[in-house]
Amino acid sequence: MRPVLVLLQSHCLLSMFAGVCVPVVVGSLPPALPWHVSCPVRCVCQIKPWFSPDSVYHEAPTVDCNDLLLTKLPLPIPPDTHTLRLQSNLLSALDTAVLHGLPNLTDLDLSQNRFSHVRTITQSYSIPSLLSLHLEENHLGHLPEDSFSTLPALQELFLSHNNLRSIAPGAFNGLNTFALHQHIMFSLPSLQEVSLHSNPLRCDCLFHWAAKETLHPHFEKDTQTDGKNATLCSEPPELRARRVREVSSGEMSTSCLPMIPANSLPSYVKVREGGKLALHCRALADPQPELYWVTPSGVKRKCVFGLCNSK
Repeated sequence: MRPVLVLLQSHCLLSMFAGVCVPVVVGSLPPALPWHVSCPVRCVCQIKPWFSPDSVYHEAPTVDCNDLLLTKLPLPIPPDTHTLRLQSNLLSALDTAVLHGLPNLTDLDLSQNRFSHVRTITQSYSIPSLLSLHLEENHLGHLPEDSFSTLPALQELFLSHNNLRSIAPGAFNGLNTFALHQHIMFSLPSLQEVSLHSNPLRCDCLFHWAAKETLHPHFEKDTQTDGKNATLCSEPPELRARRVREVSSGEMSTSCLPMIPANSLPSYVKVREGGKLALHCRALADPQPELYWVTPSGVKRKCVFGLCNSK
């Protein structure tokens, strides 16, 4: 089972460097490095820092073609491209055969373009190594069955600020984790019902908007009560198997401790003395948590914009 994060609303997981007692000097991310390849006209080709969805650091060959008013895919794209940035252009279709010819393409940013059909992006040719796909602020209105079946490795899909009117039941086949935030419920005045049954719902502070005393007209009014279709809490353990609409906001809590995904940090790190070490931690909580670096001597260093410097 491959973990996938699907975001349909403008909500970001907090991403920062976290403190771990490792006897090394911790500095900021290394700067971008030159990448001496044949680069598309007006684009910038560099080796840039990049973190995978599971927080693994890479030095990624990156082609940046943002904000160029492009109407078609720029060529030539270096075959070793890892990250392709095409944000804020005028693209409405892609030559997926070109992308299929990029065996290392892992991160594709198509946000703020003019795509109205997802099939113009995912049809015909697969992109076998793609982990992250950004489609925010496009003109997508419908997601058909198996919309992303040609992206077998996909782990992150961002769809906020589109014009989605319908989503086929099998649109997200193969994607295993879905993030539905309260903002999407409050911004759809014509929405009649949302059914969330048969999902492993975590009833904590981030889901307290669905509690019984916070009933909202956009949330399902008639929660299924039979065992087969009941909307039940899966986590935390003390609320497991409780019907969502029977759990109070107080039980879900209006605040909660930060949750750091399992395996987000390595259990052991080997680095030369005096060298630099970049660690990436995703922490999710309400209210937003602050992360610190604690040195072996006990000194606490606050992280600013995700960067923790021990000097």
